[in-house]
Amino acid sequence: MQSMEKVFGKHSAHVLFLTRPHAVRRLILLEGKERDLGEIMEMARRANIHPEILPMAKFLQIANFTDEEKHLKNQGICVFAEPRKIYDEGDLDELRDARIVLALDQVSNPQNLAAILRSAAFFGVDAVLLLKNRSVDLSPTVLRIAVGGVEYIRVFKVINLARSLDALRELGFWVYGLDERGDHALGETDFDRRAVLVIGAEGEGLRLRTRKFCDVLVRIPGGQPGLGSLNVGVAAAVAMAEICRRIRVEHSAEAKQAVP
Repeated sequence: MQSMEKVFGKHSAHVLFLTRPHAVRRLILLEGKERDLGEIMEMARRANIHPEILPMAKFLQIANFTDEEKHLKNQGICVFAEPRKIYDEGDLDELRDARIVLALDQVSNPQNLAAILRSAAFFGVDAVLLLKNRSVDLSPTVLRIAVGGVEYIRVFKVINLARSLDALRELGFWVYGLDERGDHALGETDFDRRAVLVIGAEGEGLRLRTRKFCDVLVRIPGGQPGLGSLNVGVAAAVAMAEICRRIRVEHSAEAKQAVP
């Protein structure tokens, strides 16, 4: 099972069985947890996976928790699955029919990335672009904190973000950079029906090179002396909520107008 992806926790396992049951290869449960995990056991059986009920020593041996994961042992569940598909720059054409894409410019904190991915899934973002070499990876810690959010999003690891933004622009997207120095307030910006939201690193924000590849720079209005900006995870959630709401409203209006 060395090449398998490990998923811990009831909620993450539930989402995995909802979205990728065909990828699951093994389910182990801690003895005594069967009553709490009955729904997942049934989902596993429907996927032709036989749940293995194990005593604590055997469960810990197979799950092989890291120090960061040990607190999850009491949830009593570990799923082994085929790794999710990770896309690259050569696959950007797959976003030809997408509406909303999130691009992250050197986000380096695992907790921030996990929060952003979960928010992106919640608001219905189609895909997330990560820098392949200058960003935090999709580690087990990120997957755990995202609590299943990654399962709903196509993740692209790209080498050159500027080149990828140009490729998306050629597919018909408009690129919006979230920047506290932006000329346009978030709530006053007219968003295109196909939008890329670019978010910069913790503290530094968007790099100068990245800002040059954005069509519009938008800011979240607000702040107090000494508090000029939000945490990147919070800022991303606020921006995604507004963009997704605006695009859905406009799409709904267009659909109504199209009805004879």
